[in-house]
Amino acid sequence: MSRRRPLRLLCSAAVALALALGACSPPPPAGGGSSGAATTGGASGGAEAWKGKSITILLQQKPDLMSPLGAATNGNGQILQVTQDTLAAGTPDGKLVPRVAKSWEQSSDGLSILITLNDNQKWSDGTPLTQDDILFTFNTYVNPQVKAPLGSQLAPIAGYDAVKAGTAKELSGVTKVGSNQIKITLAKPDAGFMYLLLAAYYYILPQAKLKDMDPTKLLDNPMWTQPGAVPYLGPMVMSQNVTGQRVVFTRNPNFRTPVQFETLVASLVTQDVATQQLASGEMDMTLLQPTDLAAVQKMSNVTIVKADSPGFDRYTVNIRKPYLKSNLVRQGLLTAIDRKGIMASIYSGLATPSNTSFLASGVDTSGINTYAYDPAKAKQLLQQGGWNFDQQLQIVQASGNAQRAAVDQVVLKNLQDAGVKAVIKPIDQAQVTQTLTDGSYDIFLYGGGNYVVDASIDIPILSCATQFPNGANLPNYCSQELDAVFDQTRTTTDPAKRAALFTQAAKIENNDVPMLWIARPQRAYALSPKITGGVKCGDGVNNCMFSLHEWTVK
Repeated sequence: MSRRRPLRLLCSAAVALALALGACSPPPPAGGGSSGAATTGGASGGAEAWKGKSITILLQQKPDLMSPLGAATNGNGQILQVTQDTLAAGTPDGKLVPRVAKSWEQSSDGLSILITLNDNQKWSDGTPLTQDDILFTFNTYVNPQVKAPLGSQLAPIAGYDAVKAGTAKELSGVTKVGSNQIKITLAKPDAGFMYLLLAAYYYILPQAKLKDMDPTKLLDNPMWTQPGAVPYLGPMVMSQNVTGQRVVFTRNPNFRTPVQFETLVASLVTQDVATQQLASGEMDMTLLQPTDLAAVQKMSNVTIVKADSPGFDRYTVNIRKPYLKSNLVRQGLLTAIDRKGIMASIYSGLATPSNTSFLASGVDTSGINTYAYDPAKAKQLLQQGGWNFDQQLQIVQASGNAQRAAVDQVVLKNLQDAGVKAVIKPIDQAQVTQTLTDGSYDIFLYGGGNYVVDASIDIPILSCATQFPNGANLPNYCSQELDAVFDQTRTTTDPAKRAALFTQAAKIENNDVPMLWIARPQRAYALSPKITGGVKCGDGVNNCMFSLHEWTVK
């Protein structure tokens, strides 16, 4: 692999949510090298060694749509990262590594990206993956009738405005070159778009299956939840879906590097139950609560895999609500939260403070406001922001995540101590997407993302043009000042100047507090003796799925 600065990069083959929804922080995918993520070693067996081997893992969250075009909640993401595939992925240590694409090269003028695909790739039904599938994928994501949240992130591509306006059906800036290359041409230079494109979860779609379907019915089509209804490009195919209980997958023999076991069962249980099942031999892999780590380390034959999160845990603040529009109110809410105490107790010290979304190297966050816990100051800030202390504040809490529920309880008490009439509103995991879409919440705790690859990856979660549900900006935050800085980063090729601009952006965001940052965690995963190596993880079980082809199982 070689790199030539400032903009000509040749990478040998990372949110939304992603991308914020999912988004997320995938470990090294097929064909890639070491990511620096937590890993265990292991060797593979013979050519038929995979037969009869089955493992059970935690299904971290109840999925709803399972649609590659929808919001990437943990539940949906875990399914998609087993059955689907992307051009590339961002690793927890800030690299772009190959998947469907084997290399990519950005032009020196920042106007185009040439993507070379891996040879002889096939869908699970045996049909070849084609360049037309790639073109169809991007055209579908931007189709205004589809309403895919990640579609707005493709706005820099030439022809985007025409497609959104309905005067064109295809992006003029996405074209085929030769027999195995795709050229992405931008409307104007954009130094960070390559990272946004390749680190985000743009799952490749099967043109032959979807091209004649009504685009308005693609995103939430029930076919995504039905085993075998669509061909898959990922390492496994969905063979059974028992709603509210489990999803079963079987090996995809057409994947680039077929997995070394036959069956994967994703079981929807709580983390507490999963840890108990690990001890009884019913569970082979689970995400651990930090408070359980010491006890699990004492279990015989259990391997612990740790991974620093390339994202962070935070509350999205529903700025659509008039009483949450003042940044002084949001500063007050953040100052009311004992984040240091939360990290020490609930995270068991396995976390570092976060006061901005900008985590990429080069961004200088020294000197920004740390919003230290101070109930009296919090109340003063709330008063200055015009907070009505008779106003109820709803903390929406999704079921199935004990750690986040524990954080919610502390935050509830902290806010009440500052005079806020905070209450917790429980919802089912499957209601998360709808709740975020219709805005029936005040604050909601979530985590993940990969913001270490490049600072430009923060743009979709903060810019005015990407407000949810049309993009990954969950709070619906909008700052013209911040957008102006983002515009400058797109046309600046000098690394030092980009770093200075993103440092300025971090200070603006830190002052505006569009979200309530809690912590940047370290995640811990437990493996049974059945899994002997190859596991690489980022933030959440869904991200561990990107290394399935490397897992060794006995």
